[in-house]
Amino acid sequence: MTFTIVDWNVNGFRLTQQVEWLGSLDWDVALLQEVTRDTWPLFRELGTAGGVAFDHLPAVVGAGPRFATAVLVRGDASLWRFEVLRDVPSPERAAVASLELDGRRVAVCSWAAPPATSWGKAGKGRQVLRFGAWLQARSGPVIVGIDRNAPKWERPDLEDDEWWNRDEPLLYGPDRVHDLRDAFRDLVDRDPKLREAIVADRPDGPLAVTHRRNGTDCRYDAVYVSPEFEAISVEHLMEQAEEAGSDHAAVLATLAWRC
Repeated sequence: MTFTIVDWNVNGFRLTQQVEWLGSLDWDVALLQEVTRDTWPLFRELGTAGGVAFDHLPAVVGAGPRFATAVLVRGDASLWRFEVLRDVPSPERAAVASLELDGRRVAVCSWAAPPATSWGKAGKGRQVLRFGAWLQARSGPVIVGIDRNAPKWERPDLEDDEWWNRDEPLLYGPDRVHDLRDAFRDLVDRDPKLREAIVADRPDGPLAVTHRRNGTDCRYDAVYVSPEFEAISVEHLMEQAEEAGSDHAAVLATLAWRC
């Protein structure tokens, strides 16, 4: 039996048709970034259960974070617990939920790495290292939807990717500290025809387009899965997401339990 994860930085600061379009997609779990306090009630109506990071953070001056990560479930999926990673520089970017999918418990994460332009390399590095440490220390299956704000340049071969700082490869590179796989790169590596088509279209990368950085095509948004899962398909809905009002593609990943 398969299930579908949608990972999407919704760009809730300029909400237009994001809620309606997300509701039209076929998904079991939505891992969202950049949901604002004002837009969360609208997104929340799309799921049978959900949680959002700023609801789990202590009140601070100015009503807390401007935006947060969120998790929504619907259909046969059920939400057991929602929390944030508190020992990170920006916990509103680090949501972790416990779900039941097909009768089995799994952790899902909606994460957003901060941009180095505003945080600097050191600040972004601290967030990335904490993500990696959590994945390394976890027990059980996990699925992560993440706006990586990286790599600087994605190439057809992971070993050739270029990064913004020295810490990012520990989370995303070939020698990463955890056992999760990039679901789309996994598909590309398994399917020579898919790889050939991508390289013919974009010989210098990226593997897909999920964001445009000052006009440069990037694949910032990705779904990572632990060894318990197999990726059946991964779609990057860039044009539709832009029409709905976001500057990031929605990544639609259909997964199955390996056993």
